[in-house]
Amino acid sequence: MLRIGEKAKVSMLTGHPNMRHYLAEIGFSLGKSIKIIQHTLGDGLIISLEDTRIALDKSMAHHIHIDLEKEATYVS
Repeated sequence: MLRIGEKAKVSMLTGHPNMRHYLAEIGFSLGKSIKIIQHTLGDGLIISLEDTRIALDKSMAHHIHIDLEKEATYVS
């Protein structure tokens, strides 16, 4: 699970075909950048999906597999 502020890219959607279809319909597709904005009361998350904010419960978020984005390091 990502921590607040961490960035990642969607690598796979899992679960029942209806779940995968729903997640894809609201914008979670392979390669899209996501970031956790906030943990809400209860089991919710506010996720930044490129230019959109989406609220999901953690049981849905578990069906979104990710690859962490590495921060670029520059040496002078």
